[in-house]
Amino acid sequence: MITVGLTGNIAGGKTVVAERWRDAGVAVIDADRLGHAVLTDDGEAQAALIEAFGAGILDADGSIDRVALGTRAFRSPHDTARLNAIVHPPLLERLGREIEAARLEGYDTVVIDAALIFEFGIPEDLDQIVLVTAPRELRAERLARQRDLSPERIEELMAAQMPDIEKVDRSDYVIVNDGSIEFLREKADAVLADIQEEVSRCAGSD
Repeated sequence: MITVGLTGNIAGGKTVVAERWRDAGVAVIDADRLGHAVLTDDGEAQAALIEAFGAGILDADGSIDRVALGTRAFRSPHDTARLNAIVHPPLLERLGREIEAARLEGYDTVVIDAALIFEFGIPEDLDQIVLVTAPRELRAERLARQRDLSPERIEELMAAQMPDIEKVDRSDYVIVNDGSIEFLREKADAVLADIQEEVSRCAGSD
């Protein structure tokens, strides 16, 4: 079985690619959902994050604000390492259970769909990484149009994520989403075909 990381910053088009691959019969695990679960359900992790980054990472109801956490945790390599040390172990534990479940169901390709795949230190556990990216101005336009966000809020969201330029060299495939949805889906199909060809080669060499 091959494990593929699918990542990309906000409004880049990652979700469209994930849906396309899921429709093609590939097991797609939403690691962002698992990471969110760690931040909301794991009391030990919550306490450790508040101790490490302060009460400023909490929103009005006392829950961890992921944007506020990201703003603090990704401002320096040291802070990012602190975040990884807290979140990485429980996240990988949950992820491992879902990957194993997919393996037992007979899937030969499992995609880990995660916006924070680099930030959470997951790449070393993956066989391939696919980055879906788009020009910053285009992503801002999409956020303003689709979510009715202010320029200030858009800037906050973008600033909380590692820039795509830092992810390109660490990815095996880069899908540039600067056209229509149909064109993005075609690119997604081409990348998936290439990955599955590698799966077939690996199976043939066993």
